[in-house]
Parts: sequence; structure tokens; C-alpha cells
Amino acid sequence: MGRPCVGGVVPPTMGPGYTRPAASHVTWATTFSATLVSTIFLVLTAAMQSAGGGSTSLGGAPPVAARPVRASRYRVAGCRSRGTVAYLHGPRVREVAIGFDDGPARDTGAFVTMLERSHAQATFFMIGDEVAPSYRGTLLRELHDGDVLGDHTFTHPYLTTHPREVRGQLRRTMSVIRALSGYTPCVFRPPYGAYDKSILETARSLGLATVLWNVDPSDYALPGKAAIERRVLSGVAPGSIVISHDGGGPRGQTLAAYPSIIAKLRARGYKIVTIPQLLGFRPLYVPCVDLCDGIGVRRSEVPREAIIEHAP
Repeated sequence: MGRPCVGGVVPPTMGPGYTRPAASHVTWATTFSATLVSTIFLVLTAAMQSAGGGSTSLGGAPPVAARPVRASRYRVAGCRSRGTVAYLHGPRVREVAIGFDDGPARDTGAFVTMLERSHAQATFFMIGDEVAPSYRGTLLRELHDGDVLGDHTFTHPYLTTHPREVRGQLRRTMSVIRALSGYTPCVFRPPYGAYDKSILETARSLGLATVLWNVDPSDYALPGKAAIERRVLSGVAPGSIVISHDGGGPRGQTLAAYPSIIAKLRARGYKIVTIPQLLGFRPLYVPCVDLCDGIGVRRSEVPREAIIEHAP
């Protein structure tokens, strides 16, 4: 995110009405004396530097070592998950987490806008093959807003019928998300909900928790805005994880349903959180001095539960 440059003050042009400043009362002799003293000082300094091995301080003292630059900003770079089970829901607290699958896609930016207007966060499970450079701004905007980026494999296969591809499917997606956004996912949703023990273990070895859902409005079938809203609201319970889609087809119905869903859930006393927040996974922040990609925050703004990882 660029910052406007601040230019210098332009002096007034000499012309009608311009008044020349009063002349200095410093005499020529005084000016000459000051110049002579400065010249002598420079000569002595150069001599001491040559004799003292590069020291420019008086008395031959060694130069003061420059202090390392401290990070003034921190940016989210991932999260730390745990567990060897597939999560269908979170703790039975009055919180709900929403996950949007199959993006990034044409409608994803509109979903981000909707969440911003609703002052809510979600988890976006991304297909690696869809994570193109053109979506970099969308991913950074999601991170800026507090949304979470998740792994939804690289090509959306049935992993249980392609066991040899599991590790590559997950790693390639993690890599492309990290390359584009600087964020490494810690949650993974298997396409079609298809998984087995081996898939759980592979995901865990890559630092990924496997996340499913317990509320599904089947929005991918385009049942209409009212049906999506009704199905979500009737299925939600404390700790629910809701699945919906921002990609994989036209998602205008889903997009239209969620402002009302979020408002009505809040009216029931629910807090809308991300999946890592629901499951108690800690966010990871790293220092950034200049290249914060518009998502850097002050140290005081880093979540209290966050892990801050410093460079070795």
C-alpha cells in the first residue's frame, strides 16, 4: 500500500513585492576564521583516521557499533495447528466459523467486501491451481481483514483414490499461497470431505489440521438465497463449522445470503470467528521493516495469543 510523498516547501519567486532578507552582520574576518578552524579540524580528523585504523572518533577510540534496525511492524505469516483428528466442529461455545471453498475466483473479491461490510472474518480454502498472480491483492486484502487462508489441494481431486498424490497436492498449494501472500496455511479441507487415516497423517506432517464441517447448505447446487439462509440458520449450534463456496461456479446466491445469516447469528448471541480461532490455533507473526505488503501492524496490535517468530 503506497504512501504519498511529501514534497519540500517551494520558496517564493523573486518579483514584485519580494523583499530581500536583511544582510548578515558577520564580518569577513569572522567568516575567514570559522573557515580556517573547520579546515584544520578536517585535516586532523583525517590524520587520526589514517593512524588509528579507520576510527573517526577523537582520541583514537573505536567507533560505536551501529544498532540493528528494530522492526516497527509485524505481519501475519501463518498459524500453528494441532490435533490428529478431522475437525467437524469446535468447542461447544457460542461461536460459529464459516469456511468458503474453491476460490480464489471471480466472486471472491465480492465476498471479501461483504465480510468487510458485515465486520466479520472467514476462512478461505483455496485450490492451488486457481491461485494466480492476479489474485495477490485479494489474498493480501483477506489477510489485512483478519481472514484466514486454507489449503484445499492443488487440483481438487478425490484424495482417497489418489493416495500417492496427497503430499504433492497439499505442498504445492501451500507453496503457491506462501509465494503470493507470504502466508503459510495451517488448516486443510479435503475436497468432497473425502479422507482417511493416511491423509490425516500426511496433512499433520505438513503442519496442517484437517477440517470438515457440520453445517452444509449445499449452496453449490444453487438452491436460492432463501434456502441457503434457512439451511444455515437451522443447522447452526454452538461451535459449528459452516461450509459454503466462493468459487466453483456462480456464487451470487451465497453472496446474497450471508449478510442476513451473519446478522441473525449475531442476534442469537453468536460470535463469528475464523476456523483457527474456533479451534484455538495460534496465529504466527513475523517482523517486517519495509516489505509489509500493506498488512503490517504495530506491536501493540498483534493479537495477545499470537506467536512472534524472529529471524535467526
